Amino acid sequence: MNLLHAKPWKHLTAAAVLIAVGGINGCAVISEEECQAGLWYERGIQDGARGRSQATVYQIAQKCHEYGVRTDTEAWMRGHEEGVEQYCTPENGFVQGRNGRNYEGVCTGPTADLFLANYQQGLAVYQAEQQYLALEKSYYQAEREYYRVTEALEKAETKEEVRSLRAERRRLRRDMRYLEGEMMRFGGFGAFNPLLFY
Repeated sequence: MNLLHAKPWKHLTAAAVLIAVGGINGCAVISEEECQAGLWYERGIQDGARGRSQATVYQIAQKCHEYGVRTDTEAWMRGHEEGVEQYCTPENGFVQGRNGRNYEGVCTGPTADLFLANYQQGLAVYQAEQQYLALEKSYYQAEREYYRVTEALEKAETKEEVRSLRAERRRLRRDMRYLEGEMMRFGGFGAFNPLLFY
């Protein structure tokens, strides 16, 4: 993405959220020790409260099978249902989005709409903050380059060198002004304001 043409993050549709951040986390599903311990109901609560989808239990069963352990899928499902109730609150929706976490579409019924609305809002703030940080990084890179060119200009020996370095410095100054303007739309230089995205 060209940061000089970046725009603040806009509110996502429900479909876009699911496409953009859907999917199962890539981390290890379960260890051999956890398989041996069992505690499937408790494990279900834990996975549900983390917003993991029901597909997780099949991954767990497959992994535990490799260790020669049978998974109590029914107990996990009962626990998962309880855990999902803890997960699918409007407040948690915002927290999950604000932290840029994946949403696996586990919420159903009326709570799903409230959760997703708050998740989208939190995600919009998270994405805007990431975009702001990228702009800020670009600004500091341009600033460092500007000072490097200025130093080189002082040591330039030919008219051609001077002309080339002055042109580069003008370009960098323009880029820095543009980046400053873009950051102002996020609350100002060095001061990302999340309230602009609620």
